[in-house]
Amino acid sequence: MKKLLWILVPSLIITFNVEAASYLFKDNLYTNCNILIKKDPTAFQNISFVKEKKIKWWDRRKATSSTWAQSSFKAFIFKATFEKGKNVFIRINSEFKTKEKASKQALKYGKMVGQLPNFLRKNLKTITVHKGNKDWGGGNKDILIHIGIKYGVCEEEVMMHESGHTSLDWNWGGSVKSSKWKKAAKADNKFISKYAKKYPQREDVAETINWWIAVKCKSDTISQSNYKKILDGIPNRLKYLDEQNYDTYPLVCK
Repeated sequence: MKKLLWILVPSLIITFNVEAASYLFKDNLYTNCNILIKKDPTAFQNISFVKEKKIKWWDRRKATSSTWAQSSFKAFIFKATFEKGKNVFIRINSEFKTKEKASKQALKYGKMVGQLPNFLRKNLKTITVHKGNKDWGGGNKDILIHIGIKYGVCEEEVMMHESGHTSLDWNWGGSVKSSKWKKAAKADNKFISKYAKKYPQREDVAETINWWIAVKCKSDTISQSNYKKILDGIPNRLKYLDEQNYDTYPLVCK
């Protein structure tokens, strides 16, 4: 008997044939790692120190095997300003010891988040930076960063993925409409990645947005075979994203 995944939406029930549905890339967002790179333009303008303050926020180092956890800690808080975009506060854990060391982290991630198209910064209010070898996270109007994990040249793409959770994912108050997205996903009957297929409710939007940006804004950075694979594989999700008329500055998109 074939397995069916039932997705419940108000006034709507959608089914996915889990066995029939496949995915385009097995390595998730790490397939390319040059959709955004360090030398790409950024809307970032500057950072300014605001204050040192005790805050309570998520820290994956405090999590158990089954749950995340918050902790209280002092943070150096900086305000990052952007051309044609709203300010973001960057909170650097005081474990970095000095304001000068913290400012280097704030500058690095301020420039990186400024490379994101404006629509991916729409809901973003804070970036929180810890030490530690833990995955980054998106949601709660924040991007959570642990600098110890080595994403290498993929950092910009990880930032895109996490901002997809923060600004697009309906689970976090994002702009993507769940019922329309799930209709498009059902029509495609494919996922962009193995990770999106494994966690369709949680990861499909964040995994897909990188590749929409690739075909819409950075097609010269991906192979023609991958370009065609994406257009042929998830046309309905791409159409949905096209119809949103996103503000993609500072990227130049067709």
